[in-house]
Amino acid sequence: MERRHLWLLLDTILIGAAGALAAFIFAHMVDFSQEFFLVKLAKYRPPGLPNEGGSLEEWVGPYGLLLIPVVTTLGGLISGLIVQLLAPEAKGHGTDAAIRAFHFEEGKVRFRVPFVKMLASAVTLGSGGSAGREGPTAQIGSGIGSIYATLTKRPPHERRLLLLMGMAAGLSAIFRSPIGCAFFAIEVLYSQIEFESRALLYTLISAVIAYVLIGFATGWKPLFSLPPDLGVTASYEYLFFAVLGIFSGIMGALLPNIFGFIHSSFERLPLPFFVKPAIGGLLLGLIALALPQVLGIGYGWLQHAINGNLTGDLMLTLALVKAVAFSLTVGSGGSGGDFAPSLYVGGMLGGFVASLFHQDPAAYVVVGMASVFGAAARAPIANSLIVVEITGGFHLLPAASLSVMLAYLIQTAISNYLPYRSLYESQVPTPVHSPAHRGEFFTDILGDIKVKDIFRPGRSWAVIPEDMSFRQFLEFFGRTEQHYFPVVDKEGKLVGIFSVNDIRPFLFNDDLKDILIIKDIARKDIITTKPSEDINSVLRKFTIRNIDQLPVVADDDPQHFLGMISRREVIAFYNMRLNEFKRESERR
Repeated sequence: MERRHLWLLLDTILIGAAGALAAFIFAHMVDFSQEFFLVKLAKYRPPGLPNEGGSLEEWVGPYGLLLIPVVTTLGGLISGLIVQLLAPEAKGHGTDAAIRAFHFEEGKVRFRVPFVKMLASAVTLGSGGSAGREGPTAQIGSGIGSIYATLTKRPPHERRLLLLMGMAAGLSAIFRSPIGCAFFAIEVLYSQIEFESRALLYTLISAVIAYVLIGFATGWKPLFSLPPDLGVTASYEYLFFAVLGIFSGIMGALLPNIFGFIHSSFERLPLPFFVKPAIGGLLLGLIALALPQVLGIGYGWLQHAINGNLTGDLMLTLALVKAVAFSLTVGSGGSGGDFAPSLYVGGMLGGFVASLFHQDPAAYVVVGMASVFGAAARAPIANSLIVVEITGGFHLLPAASLSVMLAYLIQTAISNYLPYRSLYESQVPTPVHSPAHRGEFFTDILGDIKVKDIFRPGRSWAVIPEDMSFRQFLEFFGRTEQHYFPVVDKEGKLVGIFSVNDIRPFLFNDDLKDILIIKDIARKDIITTKPSEDINSVLRKFTIRNIDQLPVVADDDPQHFLGMISRREVIAFYNMRLNEFKRESERR
């Protein structure tokens, strides 16, 4: 094994451990913040998850819900001030910032960003902000990977790889989903079903290490509890999951557009940035007076949905209102994630579909969680794996796969006609569209192009006899726009070539014009190409002498001149092929 790969394997251990530690600290910061803002100040405790040491019981203090708008506004204001003063790039849902760093910033993240993101997100979530921990953890983990790469002076391609390791490790520690999170880190980069496959080995190892370490600290149970022996017991139920996939595809198209509309509306407000999250928090708090279920991360309410404690109509209402609540929190500039809200919307939608067909909601909540987020995030495969891991519902994977892929297909079809196509604006369609891979496809595409694909033999090129005098040539030169002149012998065989630059020293020496003949001026070491040669080789030939045109000779006769091919023609043809390739990728 190469030394480079051994070092990268060592990196996975360090990044996995660092991601687990960061996620552990961040989770406790969120818990502490919630105890302070929601419990002590607002006198409200939302239901938690039993597996996280919480309870499904909800507690409302003597003031009812009246103090919640005050607390959500205060949390938004504090979070906005932290972000504006310390690191503006820490605003928003975090995952998109990591994607942007990978594609457009050579994997670079400022040193302070992960720590500012941790603090600002803890305040947002603890004060009831309708967002999740996972998006911030993705940015925190990716930031740790990037900082480690900078400290160890890694090249850009390794820095990007370490960034993905950090993202996978942080998400795995929060979600307790090592396989799904490893795939998510390499799938979410692209809006089509594409993977950064070379990173998979490393994201898997870092995610598993983070999962193992966090398991020792917090336990091994999945986030959610499912009824025992839950599964699909009848074939006709797959029709119901197909219906859920259709509904999820529609919701997966709506969610990015609800978020995008609210986000752009806040962006246009002529107010200081730190005021905007406060306004978003106030509006969220007012909604929560009627529907407190949309506050915070919301996993406790998802567990209620799994347990069958919520009605179908209520779950549909919560799905729609949660989309707005999340958009107000994060779209206004608040610091929080989109994972949990998307899972919440999908889970509640799944519970509603179950009620339509009079089914037990547990399986539909789980599959709905995967379907909506898989479609809205354009990461269907990873999210199928994440949801079955966080619930332990591995026997639901076939139903989840059916629903998720239907949702993805419908979401991509509908979103073509909508302003926002995905939750993540920084996604690119495929690796060929990513600056991270700039140059990698250049050689591949050029290797498939031959000179004969570009060369036009019908064009007339002036050839110069080798015995022509320089004065005779100058008379011809005044009537042509040609810059390179092939030289032939009496039999018409190519024996040399010269350019305008080669004749400059003789232009103003009248004594030489009748003495010199073209044979004395022309280069004998001709660099030629032939119709069967690939353009990648031709471009290298252009650079040998920094020339702009090459003679094309017959494949079976290196002295049979056919014409000239220019560097400009080659590059124009390459750009045309590249654009065709991109359009074909976008249609797939």
